[in-house]
Amino acid sequence: MSGVIIDKVDDDTAVFKFANGSLKVTIRQGDLSKEACDAIVNPTNKSMTHNGGLDSIIHKTMGQYFTDQVVAIKNKFGDNACPVGQSRIFIAKFNREENIAHYVINTVGPHYRDDEREQAAFHLQSCYYTSLALANLYTLSSIAYPAISCGAFKFPANEAAKVGIESVRQYSYHVKDVRFVLFDRPVFDAFVHEWTEYSQKVNREANVIDDRDRYQSRSPPPIPRPSSVRICVLCKERTLPVDRQLFCDVCSNLTRSEVFNKFLQRLRSAADKSYDDLHKECLILKPILLSYPLVYTPAQTFDQGIHTRDTVAEHYLQSHCDRKFRNAMPVAIVGDGNCFYNTFVKLGGVGATNEASSFTPVELRGRNAVELILNKDEYTKKYKALEPILDSFEKYVVEEMVHDTTYVTVWDLLSIPTVLNINITSVYPKVNGDSDLNYQLLNGKLYEPLIHKDTTNKNQPIIPMTIVPIKVVRILFSHCNRPTHIGTKKENWTPNHYVPLLNLR
Repeated sequence: MSGVIIDKVDDDTAVFKFANGSLKVTIRQGDLSKEACDAIVNPTNKSMTHNGGLDSIIHKTMGQYFTDQVVAIKNKFGDNACPVGQSRIFIAKFNREENIAHYVINTVGPHYRDDEREQAAFHLQSCYYTSLALANLYTLSSIAYPAISCGAFKFPANEAAKVGIESVRQYSYHVKDVRFVLFDRPVFDAFVHEWTEYSQKVNREANVIDDRDRYQSRSPPPIPRPSSVRICVLCKERTLPVDRQLFCDVCSNLTRSEVFNKFLQRLRSAADKSYDDLHKECLILKPILLSYPLVYTPAQTFDQGIHTRDTVAEHYLQSHCDRKFRNAMPVAIVGDGNCFYNTFVKLGGVGATNEASSFTPVELRGRNAVELILNKDEYTKKYKALEPILDSFEKYVVEEMVHDTTYVTVWDLLSIPTVLNINITSVYPKVNGDSDLNYQLLNGKLYEPLIHKDTTNKNQPIIPMTIVPIKVVRILFSHCNRPTHIGTKKENWTPNHYVPLLNLR
């Protein structure tokens, strides 16, 4: 197939399928907030404070968990939490639902003025670029847009559609399913018209190229690569120099954070295929972990010059937790979906060292996923008592654990002590009363590192990871932005945030 297949499905839907299945663009009149896809794009303002329109509808549809994440970023960065042309990504729901988007990408479109048309077009293109960049980073395959800036911001629909066409064709990369779900009929008609015009132009150019190709000989088939050639473990594309075991010339020059961004992306791509593929990928990538030693010494004492007090978590600690935990201070952690891993980065003091030697939440997530997946049976046996509250393992690691900034479950708690060589004590508020199974099983629970046996040498003694005394980190199950309210049914309370507890001086 060459060019674009144009399919006018009905009066409310048009589909444009590009050559070789590289991209499908759907334009539909409907309600974006109810679109089932990987991510929907939410038009908001610089402070991300929803005050009407589609923004408020999306907040209502997604619920408090999404709103809490947005508020957390707004509280941290203030009225310029998302500048014009920029985008921020959030988890849509605490528990994923099949008939709703998995992520919401907030973006801030420009106001349109005739005397600043070029600047407005530049900022609108930036909305597409930054939102698609996030979608590609998260290896999402489908994304749904509104007509950004075409409402109250007065951007002409036909011009906005042209910007959208150019941006999608330039930046979609891994995103193969792009949708425009538009509420107003005139805007829908304008987008369909512009995409039809563009597709017809592509088809005319494709026909000219096809005519030329008839008179040219075909290129010879590529020469198969010898099976003895060694390929880079990280990129799986370039050959290895004779003096290297893991990385090609390009990957060996990446920073530590860039390596682990690719590392986690490889895990996500494997998980999209199957759990078995993910398990195999963990085995392949595990040698990379040995190339980046991780020495971790967490902070134990609250320091006002370094740490910020979390007042919401303090409410839970003082009102709903056992007295033995109350002589501590909860530390504020950004509720961006990575709060669990942000906790350990924060306590490790990352930022005081140079970038090449520091670790990130992405690295911890990748390390923890490999550790848990390759040793799942050991953790299941060790923490069998927690089975009633554990998520389905394979479903969780495939759909959530290997995706950055997605919610974390108790599974992550089981294996992170081994990754960091620490002990962890979980503190669970008794908001729902003594009968709460989560409180019964998680409050005061101790998680310790596994000591893995070397199955390749049965005569070799088991050697502990380090002779340094193991530090203890206390993790409080909390809520991102709001304490329990008077009149709220306490039995419905569910934590959605993790914060560390540090000793007071």
